[in-house]
Amino acid sequence: MKNRERQKIETKNKTRRSIVNISFPTEITCPVCGYEVELWTGEDETRCYICGYKIFQKETTIH
Repeated sequence: MKNRERQKIETKNKTRRSIVNISFPTEITCPVCGYEVELWTGEDETRCYICGYKIFQKETTIH
């Protein structure tokens, strides 16, 4: 394999890895005051900006 071909393959692999690490918010409603709060991917918990209630990722899952 030529050196240029190897560099192209390595560049493609690096691009794919960086896309996986993008985080985005999920809006959830505080169970205490009803305010919309953002919970970012990769976070296990967040606090309500209004009442200070600690909301956990597991609370957003319906069982």
